Amino acid sequence: MIFLIYGIFFLEWSADWTHYILSIGGCLGFSYSMESFRQKRFLPLYGSSGLVCWGFSVLISAMSLCLLLKTNHWYTSLLAAFLTVISKYVFRFNHKHIFNPSAFGIIATIFITGDAWLSPGQWGSNAVIFFSAVTLGTIVVTRVQKLDVSLAFLLTFIVMLYWRQVYVLGWPMDYFIQSISAGNLLLFSFFMISDPKTSPNHAVARIIWAVLIALVSFYLAAFKWKYNTPLWVLVVAAPLVPLLDRIFKAKIFQWKPSHFSFSFSKFKYIVMKPFMKKIAAFIMLAAMISHEAIAFCGFYVSKADGTLKNKTSQVILVRDGNRTVITMYNDFQGNIKDFAMVVPVPVVLKKSDIKVVSQQIFSTLNEYSKPRLVEYYDQNPCEQYLMDALSGKVAGLTNEVVVTGYGAKRKNETVKIEAKYIVGEYDILILSATESAGLKTWLDENGYKIPPGAEEVLEPYVKSNLKFFVVKVNEEEKKKLPGNFLRPIQISFNSPKFMLPIRLGMANADGDQDLVVYAFTKKGRIECTNYRTVSLPTGKNIPLFVQGNFGNFYSNLFQHQWELEGQSVAMLEYSWNVSPGNYVKCDPCVAAAPSTQDLVQAGVWWINRTPMATGDDYNDIQNDEEYSANVYFTRLHVRYNRKAFPQDLMFQLTPNTDNFQARYIITHPASGELNCEAGKKYLDGLKQRRQDELKMLTYLTGKGYNDWDVVMNNDEEKNIPSEVSYANLALTITPPQKNKGVLLATFGVMGLIAIMGLSPKRKKA
Repeated sequence: MIFLIYGIFFLEWSADWTHYILSIGGCLGFSYSMESFRQKRFLPLYGSSGLVCWGFSVLISAMSLCLLLKTNHWYTSLLAAFLTVISKYVFRFNHKHIFNPSAFGIIATIFITGDAWLSPGQWGSNAVIFFSAVTLGTIVVTRVQKLDVSLAFLLTFIVMLYWRQVYVLGWPMDYFIQSISAGNLLLFSFFMISDPKTSPNHAVARIIWAVLIALVSFYLAAFKWKYNTPLWVLVVAAPLVPLLDRIFKAKIFQWKPSHFSFSFSKFKYIVMKPFMKKIAAFIMLAAMISHEAIAFCGFYVSKADGTLKNKTSQVILVRDGNRTVITMYNDFQGNIKDFAMVVPVPVVLKKSDIKVVSQQIFSTLNEYSKPRLVEYYDQNPCEQYLMDALSGKVAGLTNEVVVTGYGAKRKNETVKIEAKYIVGEYDILILSATESAGLKTWLDENGYKIPPGAEEVLEPYVKSNLKFFVVKVNEEEKKKLPGNFLRPIQISFNSPKFMLPIRLGMANADGDQDLVVYAFTKKGRIECTNYRTVSLPTGKNIPLFVQGNFGNFYSNLFQHQWELEGQSVAMLEYSWNVSPGNYVKCDPCVAAAPSTQDLVQAGVWWINRTPMATGDDYNDIQNDEEYSANVYFTRLHVRYNRKAFPQDLMFQLTPNTDNFQARYIITHPASGELNCEAGKKYLDGLKQRRQDELKMLTYLTGKGYNDWDVVMNNDEEKNIPSEVSYANLALTITPPQKNKGVLLATFGVMGLIAIMGLSPKRKKA
């Protein structure tokens, strides 16, 4: 419950109350029914044989469903609750559950319905949740003496991650710390694998079992790019527990009423062996201090001493199964002889995997999906007619786009040219390298100057055996084309890796950088797995004067919300089903929805796969069975820097089909005389509404009324009574401010209490 409160009120999750109520109520209801059926009598709701007996254990499972599982429909939540409870009664052996109930319920629901998913990035990597999860989790497992299994799993998994990420690949420590600070990992370690009714009875068997789960989970995550692997492995490895119990004989754990008792006075009676106590204290100390220790898909490499920077980038990302299509837009300004870029790719690309497309596709997607302003008009209550609604106008948002990269000609002994193509106006090289220093030398010898720090960033990609997609302009081919702009480049490949390597773009960083991702899938939204995906505030009423400067308003809103959310987030700006057969694709629409031709150009290969329709050669991927009319569009806006984003962006597909758009509302006041009784009531309501609009402006942007450069002699303001003008109202209100200090203090006190509670009971002489 504590973690659910933390997520809703501190991390500001979009609380799915229907899911929470059905998960908790369903688990309790099904548990009561099954236990009553087993005992052939209706059990009491209270007393020693009441809720404490049949409800507390399943309540823990219900909270796991609330914290981890996400669904689109209410009946999916109910199914998950049913599967969670039924597994406790159906899959049993020797008075124990075979499967962890909540893990089985979650995995079975995902597998059966395809309508549920897990969001590993929803917790972020905040030090508060890290500390709280470890502290409170330690208390839970020590009350049932299962700390060994939690520590065995967690330490093995952490050691393997450190070996892979820091020792083998050479990522810096903040990259590693980001990985081990995931809330889902800690909740699994202390609240799922430690379940005494599903883990082995003997301590040695528990450690063997936990280490095995950690090793398999690490392998699948590190080498197969699977997400939430511990949960899946826990379910698959569950049948090994009876075997381990048979080999290692020990007493079966039994729940007792004392295990469920909770009061402040009983914290001091928590029993822990001295050795375990020291280990737990070490982990909690590391949790408190380690978190503070410390683009684009490529970077510029300039000729001579030229300096090339990138601030904002746009990428179209199309994904289904293991196939990915990435379209990169560059708005390069300067001599095209100086333009070159590099992008890490997982495989050697064929010429048919590379193409150039019209830059118009980015304008189409941006205009259609960008945040929008909606206008409404009040009706004069003193007049007996309705005003005609006018179409809303949206101020355009400027997206300054520059793509980064490099190019070269000669070969070095540590660099191998895997392939060489001419595609459109570009010379393409596919390189592989055995060391970053050799790649740097190769670039230097061919007249390119890589930015400071780029060699360190390149090293992990080289050790990960990634290839390098190198692009520069072919001057002869460019002369055949009109204009001085460079067309977007589109690449496609098959790989389980679903990511964008933004860390390379930080080599050319000049402060914070922005990346807008237009993603298309068959199923639903994409979301980050290693950073939180946050929906921007939407549907808010804002002052009328914002209309004249909507671009500045949204810029301030995004910056303020980005800082409030801790910066390490991806902001959701739009998500909708844009399938050709879906006629409602936005509300309101500020531009034409992308057509089938636009989608095909963006790389959506399953929407229309005939070469005749596109003029391109799709023989290598032609497959009628892959055809589908389903297209789901997600727009994510990421503002990143070196400190807040220690890792590349990792994504996953979800079946989440909720519609969303960043949408803000202005309402024009009624015009004409307002002397009637209804008009006076209207003015009272208008006064309150405009006060609320000013408060909302501060909430959204962090700026008060006086921070806005507003023309006070606005004609529309002149025509309304002065007592409801924004200028006068701003003097009478106190702008609201977000304050999470109380919640932070609460979690701090909880952590202090938890530490105090780890003292063992001492016997009196």
